[in-house]
Amino acid sequence: MKWIGNIRRWQSLPLPGQFLLAGAVVMIGAMVFVGNWISQRIEDAVVQNSATSAALFMESFISPLSQELAETDTLSAPARQALAEIFDGTTIGERVVSYKIWLDGGRVVHASDAALIGQVFEPSDDLRRAWNGEIAASYEDLNDLENAAEAALGVPLLEVYSPIRQVWTGDVIAVAEFYEVADQLAADITDARRTSWLIVAGTFLGSGLLLFGIVQAGGRTIRLQRMELTEQLARTETISAQNAMLRRRVVAASSRAIAQTEQAIRRIGSDLHDGPAQYLSLASLRLDGALRDPKGAERDATLVRESLDKALEELRIISRGLALPDIETLDVQALVDRAVHDHHRQTGLDIATDLRVDGDIPINYAQKLCIFRFLQEALSNASRHADVDEAVVTARSDGQGITVTVADQGAGFDQTETRQMRPDGGQGLLGLRDRAESIGGTLAIASTTGGGTTLKLTLPYEEATP
Repeated sequence: MKWIGNIRRWQSLPLPGQFLLAGAVVMIGAMVFVGNWISQRIEDAVVQNSATSAALFMESFISPLSQELAETDTLSAPARQALAEIFDGTTIGERVVSYKIWLDGGRVVHASDAALIGQVFEPSDDLRRAWNGEIAASYEDLNDLENAAEAALGVPLLEVYSPIRQVWTGDVIAVAEFYEVADQLAADITDARRTSWLIVAGTFLGSGLLLFGIVQAGGRTIRLQRMELTEQLARTETISAQNAMLRRRVVAASSRAIAQTEQAIRRIGSDLHDGPAQYLSLASLRLDGALRDPKGAERDATLVRESLDKALEELRIISRGLALPDIETLDVQALVDRAVHDHHRQTGLDIATDLRVDGDIPINYAQKLCIFRFLQEALSNASRHADVDEAVVTARSDGQGITVTVADQGAGFDQTETRQMRPDGGQGLLGLRDRAESIGGTLAIASTTGGGTTLKLTLPYEEATP
């Protein structure tokens, strides 16, 4: 299947290469055809013009001597003598090396070569045209039988057929054929051919180079566009893969959020049922007893007050766990200080801080809440799992965003283990990562078993629009 391989090699060529190869074949073929056609037309025109001039010149001598052929099929002796004197030893004789006078039917009535007189030859196309009243000519076309002597001379010859007309009627009575030395004509034809070929070749070469330049520029544009499209396709595929991954993470985060919400609702329901609801029920029973037994009203009133106070305290504890209503007015340093102070007061863990944060960085409530919850969870993990007496909290801000880090030198953990929600409904590190990514941030975790743990939260400013 050689042609299949050729097709594949052709398809592997760039557009300019295909144009150059195909254009070269087409243009060379067209140039050869057009060049030959033009040079032939020029040669025919030059030959015809030369023949016409020569025929008119020769007719002035031959026609008067040939008028008797209108009535007889031979030339008289005086006419033959006059023709011999015209062509022997004269300037005309130097130009015209041979001549023939034809009668209708292809018979030679007179010729410079006496051996041809009286012979009959098959009329050539040029002879037929002359009998039709046209001046016919050919250049170096000496293939007919009657041209053997002229062909043997080895010089360029112009063969001219000129009709001889009767003076009074204008009818063609004979045809004069003569052979003129064409050295100058040969030079003129050579120059004309050379000029025509140079013009044709220059025109085709110039147009080919111009078209190739256009195709080259177009091919370069197409290659650049193809590269851009390929790069854009690669970027699109990368973005599509990222979007698919983000979608999976969003779905997973949504599922965890739903589970956490459900567990939180159940926990709140249990807290309300086991705490404030029990105290309120006790207060209700005591209130009913006090209304039925006025004597024990004072004792029951005391119990009702105690039950209501405990129920209110339980409700306040639950509400504090659900919301942080005052962090919106805090700056980052105050926010970090509060989280660190609350955790130290609850656990006794020593916490070192290194805060280098501008006081007016543009972060919103959602980002402040994310930082506070991050510190709560990270410090809680350090207290529960790291088994350490100290943790370090650092905060940095720059022109792009803010970074908060919590580090300890505790037991650490294996990051390859699957992390799940805590039994109390909290999501732990999963919840922190979901919260950070939902507002454009990131959570980085660095930990090894026995090598401590470092949690780093990064939030960009451009996501800080409330």
